[in-house]
Amino acid sequence: MNMNTVEHRRSGLMTQANGRRTETTQVRLLRIQAETLIRCRELQARAASPLIFALSTALKLLCIDVPNELNHDELVVVADSQKTRRRIAGVRCVYWSYPTRLVHLEGITCVAPDTTWLMYARRSRLESLVLLGDAFMRRDSDQRWMTLRDFRDSCHATHEQIRKAKRRMPAGTVNSRRAMVLMRENTDSVRESELRLMLLSYGLPMPQVNPHVDIRNDTGQANVGGRRRFFLDLAYSECKVAVEYDGKQHASNWEEDVRRRTLLEDAGWMCVNVTWNDMRSDVERRALAVSVASRLERRSGRKHAVTGPIPLRRLASRLLRIDKEADDSMTEKADAHG
Repeated sequence: MNMNTVEHRRSGLMTQANGRRTETTQVRLLRIQAETLIRCRELQARAASPLIFALSTALKLLCIDVPNELNHDELVVVADSQKTRRRIAGVRCVYWSYPTRLVHLEGITCVAPDTTWLMYARRSRLESLVLLGDAFMRRDSDQRWMTLRDFRDSCHATHEQIRKAKRRMPAGTVNSRRAMVLMRENTDSVRESELRLMLLSYGLPMPQVNPHVDIRNDTGQANVGGRRRFFLDLAYSECKVAVEYDGKQHASNWEEDVRRRTLLEDAGWMCVNVTWNDMRSDVERRALAVSVASRLERRSGRKHAVTGPIPLRRLASRLLRIDKEADDSMTEKADAHG
């Protein structure tokens, strides 16, 4: 039987369905790790001496959600001196001579997350550095590497080692301090982190990240005590205003999402649902910030002016100054009490 393949014009639904087969974040990260591990093993087998994989390659090996700006397909290795830099076709070799923590993974060695972050601080935009730091501290325990306190302590210890060795601090040290004051624990995705930074840039207060809310549920689908627990992406709990990012994964959970929102609104919460379209241009982002600000004003009775967008660098400097003033105040009180 002779069969001819004819290219037909696709219907609208078929066009929309193309490429919309979504993976869970965990499955995607494990797939990327497996693919990267194969490539690293093949490269290591060709190399005459052990390699240490770095930057985006290390992040993929460690199942860390890489922000788009930092996500490169090339393999990256690190050398601790100019003499040991490798010249391997298709491989980028970077130089890092400062203290380095390593992770060993199935015969492959790569740079640990906190050192990788410090390496990126030399060359990355402040926003990308915050997004990457957030990814180390996910709410999902399977993706979580450390707490914010652990992260800050580790970076501080590295900087102290450099000072004691009387070496010049690496480029990006100031940038890393700015990023740490903007980073938050318990995020679920890069998009959530981008949303939080966007709200801040338009002058809104810092929201809580993934706080839980226990709500009475009379449908019988309840946790212990007849209550259901929900985690809100971002929230201003004192005003009961929630801001939630709706990604592709929500398409298959539409009925549950509708029920969830109904329960939250019955409990007095005002919900702002955000999609990618709300984030794609300055006009849409400002409109979203105005929408959130208007809800905060209605609930609190206080004016929330939408300004900016304010550069993240200026926001971080302001937060660092507030932190320093708080520390100085605590020191003065401690001194006063002897």
